Amino acid sequence: MNKKFKGGVNVGTSSVLVSFVLLCMVSFAALTYLSAHSDYNLSLQTAQRTTEYYEANRMAELYMANIEGLLSKSLKTCSNAGDYYSSIPGLFTDNDMILVSEEESRDNPVTISYTVPINESLELSITLKAHYPEDGDDSLFIIESWNTSVAK
Repeated sequence: MNKKFKGGVNVGTSSVLVSFVLLCMVSFAALTYLSAHSDYNLSLQTAQRTTEYYEANRMAELYMANIEGLLSKSLKTCSNAGDYYSSIPGLFTDNDMILVSEEESRDNPVTISYTVPINESLELSITLKAHYPEDGDDSLFIIESWNTSVAK
């Protein structure tokens, strides 16, 4: 009996299957590498932006401490709220980074604002309202806003 085998898996089919599986594994490895590389770059950018923000925040707090020192000195020489509020614009005439505006409001008529650059495209904008301390209250200003904005 002379029988010929006509079905089943040939050696060529298994080679094609192994080649296909190998090609899939290489493709998935390449995609994994690209995804990891993108995540790494995003992490570096996030770390840089966070560092820049907190450095600008630190500088803004130093400005605020200096403003508080100047307001404290002015308070010691003033006898009432009117004198205190009218002396504030003169404290910052030599500093072009700090803007002082006077309003018609009776409670807090003086606003002090300044900006600190974060990077080329962002800045930290701070607005303070001058406050005359009363009994049991020793604050010299109220933080009205502390915002990140697009640099001008």
